[in-house]
Amino acid sequence: MTITQLRYVLALSRTGSFGKAAEQCLVAQPTLSIQIQKLEQELGIEIFDRRRNPVAVTEPGKKVLAHARRILDEADALLEEFQDDAVIRGRIRLGVIPTVSSYLLPRIFKKLRGKYPEAEFFIHELPTSQILQKIQNEELDIGILATPLGEKFIEEIPLYYEPFVVYYPPEAKVPARRVSLDDLKGQEMLLLGEEHCFRHQSLKLCGQGSGGQIECGSLDTIKKMVDQGMGTTLLPLLSANLKSERVVRFKDPEPVREVGLVHGRSFYKTRLLHAIRDTVLANVPRELHQKLNRKVIGAEDVLE
Repeated sequence: MTITQLRYVLALSRTGSFGKAAEQCLVAQPTLSIQIQKLEQELGIEIFDRRRNPVAVTEPGKKVLAHARRILDEADALLEEFQDDAVIRGRIRLGVIPTVSSYLLPRIFKKLRGKYPEAEFFIHELPTSQILQKIQNEELDIGILATPLGEKFIEEIPLYYEPFVVYYPPEAKVPARRVSLDDLKGQEMLLLGEEHCFRHQSLKLCGQGSGGQIECGSLDTIKKMVDQGMGTTLLPLLSANLKSERVVRFKDPEPVREVGLVHGRSFYKTRLLHAIRDTVLANVPRELHQKLNRKVIGAEDVLE
């Protein structure tokens, strides 16, 4: 029995496919299949029912998976404990929501790879619900998304507090100073689709139960629609062109969303976590690092 065999077993249990499991583990499919067969022969049981599609875990196999998770957690934690302090290495799978990834990833990904060449960063752009599901299934290690979420199986680490800003169309009468929510009354609001929690936070902020007639799939599309005079929208500050006179911030207490790191409760890759946290904070304006007197628009019950 080897640590590698246990990793292959967990990968196959997650994917239900030998091909996908081999791809995740960066090995050839026959290699993965042979190693799992060897483990089954050693234990004298079938871990997987190969007659089903996708491949299913047998009842004895479920016990093997439970032991495998504990063993691998301890093995990885041991490696983490005795790593050379001067070198950060390892593999981290990071999920980022679309309304953060579009501006944050271009700021941090190249810097992460340059500063930590011994580490492997696998980044996936996903909605909140999928990030949480994959963390729970141990298919992702960390998520960057809007918090707080109030989910019991994760731990949350606030990163920064990003203001909502108003983006007006070209022909609009744009206020010369910061705006209040009353200034948005009667405006045709363009919003993201139902799968995005930024949409729900925007509705929550504006006190509306539903959006307008136009819903878009990305912030870039919304901005182009506003530029065509189709309506007004709310944007996360870091995705907006603050030099534009059509971008206006709110009066105090300024509404913000909390953007945070989340991970499962058995997470142990703290050095990689700190590397990501420090890189994010180094590339986000310092004024956003603290909540101050701003009003956080929560993400509870509005999963993206």
